[in-house]
Amino acid sequence: MTISDLVSEMPDKSEIRQRLFEHVRYLSETLGDRSIYRPEVLKAAETYVHQTFLSLGYPTNRQGFLYQRQGVANIIAGHPNNTGYYILGAHFDTVAGTPGADDNASGIAVLLETARLARSLRPPSPWVFIGFTTEEPPAFLTPYMGSRVYARRAKERGDRIKGMLCLEMVGYYRHEPDSQPLPFPLKYLGYPTTGNFIALVSDRRSRPLLTALEHALKNGCHLPVSSIAVPMGGYLLPESRLSDHASFWDQGYPALMITDTAFLRNPHYHSPRDLLATLDFDAMVELTVGLHYFIQQA
Repeated sequence: MTISDLVSEMPDKSEIRQRLFEHVRYLSETLGDRSIYRPEVLKAAETYVHQTFLSLGYPTNRQGFLYQRQGVANIIAGHPNNTGYYILGAHFDTVAGTPGADDNASGIAVLLETARLARSLRPPSPWVFIGFTTEEPPAFLTPYMGSRVYARRAKERGDRIKGMLCLEMVGYYRHEPDSQPLPFPLKYLGYPTTGNFIALVSDRRSRPLLTALEHALKNGCHLPVSSIAVPMGGYLLPESRLSDHASFWDQGYPALMITDTAFLRNPHYHSPRDLLATLDFDAMVELTVGLHYFIQQA
């Protein structure tokens, strides 16, 4: 392999940054509040994810169901393989009244851009990319969370999911000392107190997946990483269960959450101040590049 081959395989970070910005701008500014209380806007977000996957050349389908008398759907790109597959997923809905730039346009943007970069790869195992609907209240913790619908049906089909990676708020970073509040038990366990890192959160059963992703991110991008594996399905640290990955834990699948730690770090969480201007797109680029590196190996 020549130097020119290596250069041609390196992702173009300036292009990634621009595409991430455009995804977040459309979702958080053009659409804004994408809650179940604005069903036409939630549908527009769903359509945006669907059309983007199609434009990337992926076989794409809707996994539909009814919630509050509204037709909603997860958007699934790729072919779930009988021999086993990985999932990268993020939710595209918001809490009512917030534009949801970090929560979770940031996750959807990284999902879509990682899927774009993965088109030309031949990873060891198949990957499926999923935009989940209805993660936020009032669906949260009910059977109508989009990820619960998917995980439950996957279990019923007998799907072999090798690992699920959940992108949950991945755009907010701080570099000041003591900018990272920590839950009570973690304050005394040596975790970082500067909010410039991406956090990886798994249950104990998913530790091998956690270790593999942490290694890939540390070697494949320039973004500080901190990780934790929580015992007992995450119930000992309730904050560790607050997204779509927990739906897969509950069905016995390995899964983890990739997050900027949400409300622990971001003061704009679930508020009208969760705006595009508050995000760190350079950090999001590094995460995207790191996930691209992981997909090549997993």
